[in-house]
Amino acid sequence: MVTGKRHGDLTHRIANEVRMRRRLDLGMDSAAAVTQAIATYKPLAEKRQHELDGGIVIIGRPTFKEFMAGLKRGWTDGLEKVDQDELLARELESDGHFDELEEAEVGDNTKTSAPPKMPGPLYSSPYAEPSHLPSPGTRPLSSGSVNAPTTIPLTPPLLLVTFTNYIGFTQIPRMIWDFFNQRHKVRSGAEAGYRLVMKHSRPIIPPSKEHGLLPSDTIPETHENGDLDFDKHVESFYKKSLRSIPTDTEKARKKYYEALPAKLVTARALARGTREPTKDEKEYPPPTEVELSAERMKKEQRWRRDLEGWNTIKPVQKVVWDDRFRYSLRIFVNPPTAKETDIDTD
Repeated sequence: MVTGKRHGDLTHRIANEVRMRRRLDLGMDSAAAVTQAIATYKPLAEKRQHELDGGIVIIGRPTFKEFMAGLKRGWTDGLEKVDQDELLARELESDGHFDELEEAEVGDNTKTSAPPKMPGPLYSSPYAEPSHLPSPGTRPLSSGSVNAPTTIPLTPPLLLVTFTNYIGFTQIPRMIWDFFNQRHKVRSGAEAGYRLVMKHSRPIIPPSKEHGLLPSDTIPETHENGDLDFDKHVESFYKKSLRSIPTDTEKARKKYYEALPAKLVTARALARGTREPTKDEKEYPPPTEVELSAERMKKEQRWRRDLEGWNTIKPVQKVVWDDRFRYSLRIFVNPPTAKETDIDTD
């Protein structure tokens, strides 16, 4: 069972797992000796076959979007090991927010340099793509990087399980109806379990009309994106607060940076002993400069992760697709009935 605390966590995990696999296959890494000494250790080939004999259960459209985004990132990004915390720390160091204001005497007047400007928004609009954030744990492919493979090995078949979460005041009637109709959930779960244990799968249906992979008349108009339209109707039930993540994040970010200079002045004055702490400061010591720096780092990480996660699952964002997936991804479906088998035979 793989869960994430916040949107985007699953994308990062899948991408990192794929990158680790690629590094192992290319001999860039090797299994640790301590791992091989474990009683349950299996050779890499045996482990991969065991995975293919099983499957991956994906519950709900947001999970599906994150899975596909992570899969593409893992099979496309470079394989260099990059410490994202270090990269972010360097970026924050150079933006001037922790620089001390310099004073220069001009005649009898004292002129103080202007404080650093508030950094621009992480995204230009709620529906824009990230402009300068590298993929977590990766670095863009360069001439010295290992090229992305032209084909992708088989991935364990996917079991797509529909899921709708009714949240919000306007959806209370649906919640009530849902509470008294649990049998529909039981049936849906049983049917999904049946497809899993029967182990019958087919190749994933790609977005044929957009990518021209299949004749446009082979798929109904309502399913022009093939299996990528899985659970698409659920996106209309997203709660309103999700859609305001970009604007809420920018407001919080702006408010934080407006209050930061005063906190730094207090922290430095107390640390250098240029003034005595007040009664309240003695009872509740304000954060030090080091603590403010660590706090800022955590806030920036969270803001960026939240925005990146929302940009992956938001309704206007299509499920990520790569043409290499059509030969590596399969979907669990109901096995053909005896009647269908007879027709195929005839």
